Amino acid sequence: MRIVILYNTSWYVYLLRRNLIARLHEAGCEVFVVAPRDTYSDRLIQLGVRHVPIPLDPGSTSPLKELKTLIAVLRVLRALKPDAVLSYTIKCNLYASIVKRFVSFHQIANISGLGAAFDKRGAMRTIANTLYRVGLRATEDIFFQNREDLAACIRSSLVNPRCCTVIPGSGVDLTAFTPSQRNHNRPRTFLMFGRLLPQKGYDLYLKVALRAREEFGDSAVFWILGKPDFERSESIALYHRIMRAHAVGTVRYLQSSDEVRPILNEADVVVLPSTYNEGIPRSLLEALACGKAVITTDWKGCRETVVQERNGYLTQPHNEESLYEAVRRMITCNDDTLKEFGGASRERAEMLFDEEIVLNAYLRALGLDEQLRYPSTLSTELATSLTCG
Repeated sequence: MRIVILYNTSWYVYLLRRNLIARLHEAGCEVFVVAPRDTYSDRLIQLGVRHVPIPLDPGSTSPLKELKTLIAVLRVLRALKPDAVLSYTIKCNLYASIVKRFVSFHQIANISGLGAAFDKRGAMRTIANTLYRVGLRATEDIFFQNREDLAACIRSSLVNPRCCTVIPGSGVDLTAFTPSQRNHNRPRTFLMFGRLLPQKGYDLYLKVALRAREEFGDSAVFWILGKPDFERSESIALYHRIMRAHAVGTVRYLQSSDEVRPILNEADVVVLPSTYNEGIPRSLLEALACGKAVITTDWKGCRETVVQERNGYLTQPHNEESLYEAVRRMITCNDDTLKEFGGASRERAEMLFDEEIVLNAYLRALGLDEQLRYPSTLSTELATSLTCG
């Protein structure tokens, strides 16, 4: 079977889909990655895939640029004649669905959040609805990363419910992300990591960090790990705000790294006060797997990761007092409570967010049932109930 993975960056494919590529290879599939060339393209080739570059600008709204990208995708897929295309991101899902009218293949579209357009009202929202409705009409399988996005699309008649499956985000590799022992001789350490976007709640985190440092001094420290998107002015402005806070000691900014595990293992609590329109944040899944207490927003995709006062705290969106109270409780709790929170996080990762659930969903959709594996902690029936909408 010839499989194409269509993405808007090679970087994301390498970081998030390596295990999927490995499982497809195990099943005897020939795998192609169609994505813009970047510094990770050669790493993908080392994984045994063929990389086919295309001109695709994730932030572009230029009709001419988008037409050029669509033509490039059409030419590539027409030449490759794939049996299946696994598409990700709004643009790639749309382009693959349009090309399906000219090239025959099985499409599996991954909806990793509805995007910023669905946060708006008026013409932008109408355009987004129309693109989804037209673009996903012929798609055989649509994977949603949270049930609320699926429900919103069904209410607006954008998708056929019979084609839809809910998967637990991108899942998390439980063998790679594992708990570590805490060093009791250091301050309580909070970590926020991911893309530097204002909607993720970084400014709220900075305000709370300043208040906590004033009240508790050096008994609590606040780290930020992430890199700015230099294509977005708001991301660059946020980066400068973070660097100013770093300069005065409010937070510690850590250079972005593809290997987050050593830093994550040094943290006690992972914070994400996000109101971003995404699936399930990868940072929270990795935090759960590493046995970290979590503070996040009572917001779609985020709330799925926390059971209140069991493995962390859910806070109100855009609410500084709510976030500060959760941080204060984490600072003042004892080490035994923190350990209990961490153990509950790991249990939740094992029960609900094992990457194997996601890999099995893809293999099932591709008809490769003989390659299915289920997480050791899940029965077949439970895995099915978690993944099927």
